[in-house]
Order: sequence, then C-alpha cells, then structure tokens
Amino acid sequence: MERKIESEQIYSGRVIEVVRDVVELDDGRPAVREVVLHRGGCCIALRDPADNKYYMVRQYRYAQQTEMLEFCAGKMEQGEDPAKTILRECEEELGVTAENVRAYGYIAPTCGYSSEKIYLYSGDKGKNVGTHFDEDEQIEPEKYSLEEIEDMIARGEIFDAKTIALVYRLRAGR
Repeated sequence: MERKIESEQIYSGRVIEVVRDVVELDDGRPAVREVVLHRGGCCIALRDPADNKYYMVRQYRYAQQTEMLEFCAGKMEQGEDPAKTILRECEEELGVTAENVRAYGYIAPTCGYSSEKIYLYSGDKGKNVGTHFDEDEQIEPEKYSLEEIEDMIARGEIFDAKTIALVYRLRAGR
C-alpha cells in the first residue's frame, strides 16, 4: 500500500481540486501521484411505469466537445448523502420525484487519477414537480426503452460510462 509523504495543492475550483502527492511505494522508493479530487456524483435509470421507458437527458458536454445522451445524473454537494443527491437531481433535471429507488453501488470512472465515485440507482417516476435546472444547464429530457438504449450503446451513440455501467447493472439484476 502506498503511503503519502507530502501533498501540494495545484488547483482548487468549483468542481475539482488537483493535488500533487509524493508517496512511498512498498519497497521504499518515492513516486509522484497527481490526483483530481472530486466530491462524487450519482446517476439514476428512472423508469416511467406508464410506458416502461427510461428518462434520459441530452446535453452538451464541454469537456468532450459534443452533445451526449445520458441517464439523469449530478454532482454531490459537500457532505451530501448520495441517496439525497439522486432524489434532488430527478426533480431538478427531470421535474419528477423518484419512487422505489434501488442502489447499485458505485463506479470509479477514472480511477487512475481521480477520486470521483459515481453512485448508481434505479427507480420509478413519481409525481410531476417541474424542473429547476442549474443556471448553466441546458438539458433536454427524453425517454427510451431499455432495448433502445442498449442498441444506441452498441452503435456507439451512447458512450457515457456511467450510463453504460448502469445498463449493465440493470440487466445483471444487482
């Protein structure tokens, strides 16, 4: 197990912090680790029981320089419980409450350099409450069957890792 010897903050922003750590390896040699610290996020496959389709959001992702289709997701606030985060995100992005929520653990999307964990959930649409996006969000909710989502993944039209992982978890039933 690596042991941290020293740490230097390189950057601190609204969403991430970047540190440069010096660690000691098991054999005593030093090594450098650059790490993106992130509070984490949540993602939900929210099903509408009326038509058995899942809500997804289409939005432009600046870091990828493209529009992406994904399950509803969002960042956790400082100290926020993941189960509360996903309920808040359903209301903000989809304008509905979530019922029968089931947790599927978490994924580490970029474990080589980031501390980010994305907690995965499924659930059913509850009441309509109206959307309230963050001021910098431009989101278009859409609905698809699980089979349509799988086909889009197979064709390379959906390449969001958290969405792909959650589809796998839904099909695996755990």
